[in-house]
Amino acid sequence: MDPLAYFEREDEIERPVFAELKEKFISEAEEEHISSLPKMTFAMVKPDAFVRGLAPEVISRLKESGLIPVAMKVTEMDETLIDELYMFVKQKYFDSWWIMPKVFSQAPVIPMILVGDPGEFQHLSAKLRDIIGPTTPDAGKPGNLRYDLKGTNRVLNIIHAADDPAAAVREASVFFDMDEILDAILSTEEVRYDPDEIVPEEPVNLLRWRTFNEVKLEALDYIDIRRAEIQDLLDREAEVVAKELPIDEERLALREIEAKLSKTASEVVEEINRELIRNARLPADPKGKGKLAERLEDSLVAATMIRLLSDERALSNENEFDKLLMFSLSRELIGSGWGEVVVHSTWAVMPQMVRDLEKNSKVIISTS
Repeated sequence: MDPLAYFEREDEIERPVFAELKEKFISEAEEEHISSLPKMTFAMVKPDAFVRGLAPEVISRLKESGLIPVAMKVTEMDETLIDELYMFVKQKYFDSWWIMPKVFSQAPVIPMILVGDPGEFQHLSAKLRDIIGPTTPDAGKPGNLRYDLKGTNRVLNIIHAADDPAAAVREASVFFDMDEILDAILSTEEVRYDPDEIVPEEPVNLLRWRTFNEVKLEALDYIDIRRAEIQDLLDREAEVVAKELPIDEERLALREIEAKLSKTASEVVEEINRELIRNARLPADPKGKGKLAERLEDSLVAATMIRLLSDERALSNENEFDKLLMFSLSRELIGSGWGEVVVHSTWAVMPQMVRDLEKNSKVIISTS
């Protein structure tokens, strides 16, 4: 296959972008660059992997698979760079695109140009995507990088990877000059870098179920109804999370616990609503009822958060989570910026995550 054929696009939006890029590439490249296109690709360690301190392991695993980083930098991404890198993806997920700057503002990224032998694959990008696995880490399998390193969700999923050689050139050009890209394509030497630059001062644990457990425990402080029952379930949840099991094993171990948590929290919500209605219909007492309503509202927010964070289908169907998040933040159920990002981004991408899990015949953690 002619390597330049990768620049041909059927999509009307992509076609002019890649046509212009093809002209620029041809004008500056030599025949050796063109013929070597299938042996190069682009990847980027994402903010979640950086802040978890996983960048060294990600790079090591890529090298073990024969993908050598020949160009690399540590950099921040603003909204302009995000939109440029993901310009075609944004069209598909426009309504939830707000989550991208929220995630990428949290920590640096590490864009890389990689070279290597595609082996049985048509090009190195295909080999890379096979190594990292599906966009939803939980939909993957042992051996997939995103699965093994337990990516949090579809956005906080460890690494970005180009689809094909032309996409690799386009995406690399967001961070590197064409001269740097051309040099990298023909390079055989691993890039030199300071190991201290690719790790955070203090790693942060972003594992989804650990974060969710922490939020639910904070929420429990606002709940009196069936408190001991919920506490026991949260203790059991914490025990499973602490084992740091592989994703499939963890999901199976949590399935029954989460179902009971969701059901119990739903019943608590119903009981709180009944209590609100009952008191509203009592003789007039504005001040007394106002104080009671504040306390019950706290409990309602807390129980609703526990219910949704314990049920993937319920979370995916929730339309007013933004407001619930704000109410939860005002009550300090979520104590860190990264905690907010994990909770909010997981809700934002949960509908697609559920579809991905179903497509791959994975367990859905839900009462329905």
